[in-house]
Amino acid sequence: MEGDEQEPEEEGLPGPPPDPSRIPSIVRRVGDLNLQSEADEHGISKKTDPDIRAIMEFLDEVEDLEPLNNNLSGDPMAEAWLQILLTLIVREHGHSSLGVSTIEVLVGERMNREGIDLEIFLDRLWIMGRLEKVYGGAEVSYSPNPSWLEMK
Repeated sequence: MEGDEQEPEEEGLPGPPPDPSRIPSIVRRVGDLNLQSEADEHGISKKTDPDIRAIMEFLDEVEDLEPLNNNLSGDPMAEAWLQILLTLIVREHGHSSLGVSTIEVLVGERMNREGIDLEIFLDRLWIMGRLEKVYGGAEVSYSPNPSWLEMK
């Protein structure tokens, strides 16, 4: 069956061929970029050191915290406390993660988890893809998955 063989079609990029003369050039001098003003213009918050006492006061004022719906972690209320804490740290202070000991100080009692129980709970959320483990520094930290921060 020699007639069944088809010649391979030439594969090309869709559309017209690129025209470099139509691409505008942007010329910048080295050192002219002001990162702070560009960050402010685009609404990027500057990283600030969180005030543990102020965060504790804020968490004390939270009255009607709802447990998370569609929760597989086994403790929707504990996960809600962790979510509000990490949302505050990420969005208000510009930090990407928080150490286990700081989490324990701020919400360990509210979550009814301390020490190894807290680490097991955080690891379970990491396995579920809701948190990321960050190694380095003095201790392991946890960073929230952005989709988890939006979960209600």
